[in-house]
Amino acid sequence: MLKIDKVRAKQHAIFIVIDYLWGGFMALGIVFALCALWQIGSVNFGEFLIPAPLDVGKKALEICSKFGENGLEISLFRALIGVSVSLIIGIGAGLIAGSYKSAMAFLSPLITILLATPPIIWIVLAVFWFSFGNPSVLFTIIVIVAPLTFASSAMAMASVEKAHEELFDAYKLGIFKKIRYLYIPHLLGRIISAISVAVASGAKVLVMSELLGANDGIGAKIADARAMLEASEVLAYVCLIIIFVALFEYLISKPLQLIFMPWIR
Repeated sequence: MLKIDKVRAKQHAIFIVIDYLWGGFMALGIVFALCALWQIGSVNFGEFLIPAPLDVGKKALEICSKFGENGLEISLFRALIGVSVSLIIGIGAGLIAGSYKSAMAFLSPLITILLATPPIIWIVLAVFWFSFGNPSVLFTIIVIVAPLTFASSAMAMASVEKAHEELFDAYKLGIFKKIRYLYIPHLLGRIISAISVAVASGAKVLVMSELLGANDGIGAKIADARAMLEASEVLAYVCLIIIFVALFEYLISKPLQLIFMPWIR
């Protein structure tokens, strides 16, 4: 990584790709180290409490081989819909609140209440209101994840320099140039970070809500495995969730940063 006055110097595309792949290799190294510690724990405490990584890996492959039967398909569908709607609502409302003080004053108490309410309360209420299934799971994801994205986007919009906005207005550059050269560069970093947080938080909320408020999906399968004392199956689902979130981060969020925010690599 070459920097001049703490600002990254312009590099050829091949070096950008090398940096990107090197970051992946470093992450794999950390994963292998954790697996080694995991194996040591399994040997010392027994496979009933801590199943061996190899057994969990085999179980995860077995689960993936029956993608639909093991609840992965329905859970991915719920996660996609729930997180997408949360991002649209949260980012949209956040940008409006950050632009208008009256909107911020109106929405801030509501967001504070939503953020302060424990997730388990929303899951229980969702089951009362929507019964078991897709509506309760989607409602829980949206009501928990949307306030998180709202906070990030509202703070980002509120931090735009008024002097810069006035400069665009003084030269009559138009709304499209203001969006292209002022708002997008300023907001993009916060928005990408909000997307990453929404995906990770949405995955956790999805599993919790399926565990208590659905009869299918990954959470329901984990509940069944818990009842049967199948620790290896529980850990296999946990590993698959972590892998899905990590793949999103590495294959989508990181490339977006490389493309739109090359100065922070």
